[in-house]
Amino acid sequence: MQVQKWTDVSTLTAQDLAPFNTVIIDTVGAMLETIKSYLQANPQNCQKDGALKLKAQGLANNIFKQFIANLISFGKDIVFIAHASEDTNGDQVIYRPDLGGKNRNELYRMADVMGYLTTVKTNDGNSARLLSFNPSDTHHGKNSGALGGNTGEVWIPDLKTSPTFLADLIQQAKDHINTLTLEQIAAQKAFADWQNWQQSCDEAQHAGDINDLTASLEVLSKEGHMYYQNMRTYLVSTAKNKLKCSYNKEYNKWMNPPEFMSISNEQRDEIQDLLAEQNIDVQTFCEDMGIDSLIAIPKAQFNAVKNEILNKKSTGEVTQ
Repeated sequence: MQVQKWTDVSTLTAQDLAPFNTVIIDTVGAMLETIKSYLQANPQNCQKDGALKLKAQGLANNIFKQFIANLISFGKDIVFIAHASEDTNGDQVIYRPDLGGKNRNELYRMADVMGYLTTVKTNDGNSARLLSFNPSDTHHGKNSGALGGNTGEVWIPDLKTSPTFLADLIQQAKDHINTLTLEQIAAQKAFADWQNWQQSCDEAQHAGDINDLTASLEVLSKEGHMYYQNMRTYLVSTAKNKLKCSYNKEYNKWMNPPEFMSISNEQRDEIQDLLAEQNIDVQTFCEDMGIDSLIAIPKAQFNAVKNEILNKKSTGEVTQ
């Protein structure tokens, strides 16, 4: 069915869906936007600029989760389709579901399997479609259903001759999961969460990503996730050591580091002349300060550095 507004689907009952075994949501991003549009119709949910208030954003996530919970209670298999966003981490290109960080993390935790659909060239030069369920450096994935063997790769056949391909794939995943005990399923799911958490932290690029992960961490804490402490430690290390973010207690969120501003060329020349006057070697002085060159001196520390040079002279710490 074509969905124009959230109320087109929010009132679906078990009887409405009785003829179907599987519900496919195409795309999950569009569904979330439809829920947000529904909430934006109420001015009390919006800020002055029209954007949803933080509380309303949380309500949108709860509405989405409740809808999925209803489908599960109806006994339906659920397939989410999402566009892939192309992000970069250094020189590495990463493909992941095109959703906000918090929604992406929530969707990952909901899913038993997550596959990345791509097209590859075969040895004979033809193109073939491939679903890759194992996570890698280039894409996100999850393979609780043990699909595709060790590689996690499943080649997509001609659907004209294999019309039940998707149904067969879902059944294969369910059959594997049903061989596990409840304890094994919980341990496997928790470990997959931990792997995805590390990958998400490694791909974080700014404080906004860290704040999304922090929100997810709060949910994991309430649930008593077995890897919660590991996740928290990894997140804090990423925020502080890799991204140089600081936590603002007043606003309860991580903040990006202030933009670095170096001394000007004129200030560099002034320090260079001062070093020459004091008979202090420039290279050794930079090594003592842990910088590559004088231009790496922060602008805010200009006067302090000048005073340090003069102090070296007065205490006899002169490098020839």
